[in-house]
Amino acid sequence: MASKLKLLLAGVLCALLMAGAYDHIFNIETNKCLMTYMFEYPQFIPVSFPARIKKLFPHYHLYSYGEGNYSDILREGYYAGIPVLFIPGNGGSYRQVRSLASVAYRKALDDETDFAFNFFTVDLNEELGAFYGPALKRQTEFVTYAIRQILKLYDDRVRKPKSIVLVGHSMGGMVARALLASENVTASTVPLIITQATPHTRPVVTVDHHLKEFYEKVNDYWEKERNCTLKDVILITVGGGRNDIQVATSHINTPFADIATTTSNVPHCWLTADHQAIVWCKQLVMAIVRSLFDIVDSSTKQITTSRKLIVDTFEFHLAKRITGKRFKRATYSEEVAFDENADWIVLETRQETYVANKTGKNTFLVIPLNPTHRLYQKATIVASNLNRKDWIMACKTEMRKNKRICVKGENLSQKTKKLYGKVKTVQLELPALSKNGYTAIAVYIGPTDERVEVAIDVHSENGRHRSVEVPVFIRSFTQTLIVDTTPQKALSYNVSLLGLQEPWQSFRFMLRPRQRCEGQTVTTAMIYMPWAQKESYLQRSGQVVSFSAELDLPPPPGDNSSASIQFFLNPQCTYSVIIQGSLIGVFRRLVWLYGAQIPSYCAVHLLLALANQLKVIGEEGYCPSFFSAVIALSPVTVVPFTKVINLILYNLDILDDFTVMSNNGESLGILPILMFLGILPITLIIGLVTWGMVILSGNAAHSFIVKVLGRSIGGGELVGDVVIAGLSRVPLFVSVALISLSYSSCGTLALCLSAGFYFIKIFRLYEDYIQTFLTQLIPGMRKEADDRKALSSIHFHITLLLLVTLVAAFNIPALIIWGRSLGHNLQLPEDPSLFVTVSLLSVLCFLWQWEIPRVDKNYYKYVSHAVRGIAVFTLLFGSIHIYRVPYFLVSALTLMTIHQFLAPTKPLVTQVSDEVSSNDITRDNYVDEIEAEYLAS
Repeated sequence: MASKLKLLLAGVLCALLMAGAYDHIFNIETNKCLMTYMFEYPQFIPVSFPARIKKLFPHYHLYSYGEGNYSDILREGYYAGIPVLFIPGNGGSYRQVRSLASVAYRKALDDETDFAFNFFTVDLNEELGAFYGPALKRQTEFVTYAIRQILKLYDDRVRKPKSIVLVGHSMGGMVARALLASENVTASTVPLIITQATPHTRPVVTVDHHLKEFYEKVNDYWEKERNCTLKDVILITVGGGRNDIQVATSHINTPFADIATTTSNVPHCWLTADHQAIVWCKQLVMAIVRSLFDIVDSSTKQITTSRKLIVDTFEFHLAKRITGKRFKRATYSEEVAFDENADWIVLETRQETYVANKTGKNTFLVIPLNPTHRLYQKATIVASNLNRKDWIMACKTEMRKNKRICVKGENLSQKTKKLYGKVKTVQLELPALSKNGYTAIAVYIGPTDERVEVAIDVHSENGRHRSVEVPVFIRSFTQTLIVDTTPQKALSYNVSLLGLQEPWQSFRFMLRPRQRCEGQTVTTAMIYMPWAQKESYLQRSGQVVSFSAELDLPPPPGDNSSASIQFFLNPQCTYSVIIQGSLIGVFRRLVWLYGAQIPSYCAVHLLLALANQLKVIGEEGYCPSFFSAVIALSPVTVVPFTKVINLILYNLDILDDFTVMSNNGESLGILPILMFLGILPITLIIGLVTWGMVILSGNAAHSFIVKVLGRSIGGGELVGDVVIAGLSRVPLFVSVALISLSYSSCGTLALCLSAGFYFIKIFRLYEDYIQTFLTQLIPGMRKEADDRKALSSIHFHITLLLLVTLVAAFNIPALIIWGRSLGHNLQLPEDPSLFVTVSLLSVLCFLWQWEIPRVDKNYYKYVSHAVRGIAVFTLLFGSIHIYRVPYFLVSALTLMTIHQFLAPTKPLVTQVSDEVSSNDITRDNYVDEIEAEYLAS
């Protein structure tokens, strides 16, 4: 019964994980990015290198971007602009620079500036740097030479640039940062780095140790030198948000960044962009290009050397732009002058909406302060279609010409927040203004041809605020009422969410109108994370107004602050605020955070299944099926030991993967149990598919290999069959040949071929079993011991085949890299799979030569415990750094092989007594049968 309940729970968890994965991949916002177009045909002009550099990097190239007639100028070698270098990311093309470059080129023409930008781009052969660490090292070295070559192009110019701006997409951003960790590029040469959808904290998937070492070297250097040699380098990071299903927002934000934002928070962009769209998304491209133009020093016509100006400019365009398109025009004067002859309208009530339709005269709305009244504590003002930069002031008022007007004031417009569209808002603390001697707030409405609407809401300290504990566990998936009815004519409402601190949490907030409302029901909603001092717009969905609330940036360990959500409401309507946990959202977040660990848990299952089989072999004398071994698995056999060892390692200052997750705010106590059970059905399905292939496709695969082999050696199918049969009898030759192949080409290729050979070997064992089974149907020919022995061998080899196949699967990225570079190099340089391949093939050359399992061996129990221990360490050190998992798998296979060939044989009497007790046959008959079997084998 317990086993059935465990399988039922595992099935439910697996279904939820699959639903979460589907939701993560397909339930994304519609792409609202505008495409960037070229007005003239884009051209890429090669930039030549010295012969020595060409020889070092024959497959990398450097280009400059040009359009139309300007391309002819660049071909002549005339460069007089400000250099910007674009570095493509994982599998990215050098042509991706054209969006930024074309918009910058067109802006220089339209604005008739006396300076321009020269955009360069490196062709990195579209290498998959995210899956192959050595590629990142080579790319970094090449870009170093590219920067030198670019700056040499300006040697004979009067305004010779001394620095270059870097723009990196995806892994290109890490290459840009790695340049400064080398000895060949200084901070003065690269003062500004802009990265798009770059995983800064760690790789999305750590598939080889080279990748881990690359990240450690870069991040360690930046941590050490950020306040020293790198103190003047400005790092800007932009992420795609929800639509980027490849790189999590938490990986984009790095403590080394001066500005870290997402496309959904960029003013006048306010959308999410997928991993590729972020390069060409016009709304974002315009913001970046405007920033670049605004940081040009008018005297030198180069990038300014003022670090503060660069940071302030990018912060304006990427986070704070309310109106206008230039940073230099966005400064706010401290004091303002008032037009005495304007229309002065005093708003006497605390809540009011003023509408102006196409007015040609200056208008001021005056909101009196009442410092003694308990309801005059805070004010929220929302304006639509009010395009004035300086629009709200605190002032002292006087009576003149029977009108109450402002005579002296302080500009408060810098406190403005931009909402979607042409809506903006400001929230003010009224007692502080009264303390400074001001008696009113003035809203300035200039002449306009549009319909301007200004709504005010003056309220008490906590009149628009509610703190609530977020519901937990089962209760979180039922609707919970937070606010029954929002106050009449309220413009905003803030809800502090006590307990919303975990990155896996997912909630939906629903705002249900209490009556029919005119106009737009809800403007927007923003979530505020105090530990990061960051606000993010929430995605709105559904017919009923609904917002998904999740944390892109979890709080650091020890931070107990909670997030809050601010809703901006239609003042003509009141709402009920309801919270409900999203079950699918929780599992989507789990897949987003921990989905890369699924292969590691499959490996743990296989190791524990092998351990179970070894235990039964030692106790019962036969090998159970893979399915019975997996079904018997329980998280209790591994999770408690993982927790205990994790605590010991933590006290010893040894970083395992669970500690890494905890340090990154991604710790989840029940994660090992949840993933262990949730991935269990996937492991069973893998085993089922393998068995199905042996039964249904083994003959087809065997025939195909026979045909291919026969033709390749110049013979027919008969010759190929003979060769296969010969190789099966001499597996040592196969192992040696595959080891030689791994050294001459790629280790993963040899791993895949070894898995194929193993598959054919198991198929031939299955054929022999079927023939024996059919023979035993003849009366007097049945031998139960032979039948069980044959099945034991097949069951054992199926598990070993799955382990070998999984080792190959973990190293597939190396095979892909090798295949893409096959036209350039026959051998994969710095092959990360080579050591694992040679080790595994050395083990297989023994396993393939003898009939296993050898049930007459001692110490099965101890080997089983050792394999379980390896499974524990696989979970500890291979959950994030999955490149380590193959090493653990090969270690388990090596240990098992040593046992099979070096462990002492059981005494014959012990075998007899054990077998008699289990099969209830006589001693004499059993001895005869065992001796005959032993001699035959």
